[in-house]
Amino acid sequence: MEKRSPNFNGKAELFLEVDDSQYDLNLITERAKADFKANNKGKKLTEIKLYVKPEDKKAYYTANKGSISGSVDL
Repeated sequence: MEKRSPNFNGKAELFLEVDDSQYDLNLITERAKADFKANNKGKKLTEIKLYVKPEDKKAYYTANKGSISGSVDL
């Protein structure tokens, strides 16, 4: 029997809770995309990976198969 993933057209809200802090991962993703755009004019964003480090109060990212990297504050 073929497994099918459910159709979901809504928006997922993702949060990370560490100690007494809560981080909105969707907002952090948007910040990382904006940082990419601001620092890489003329380049197209094809993919982005986030690495959240609450102890540093930073989210680090790599983009376009690791060819570009940066960070944003949490």
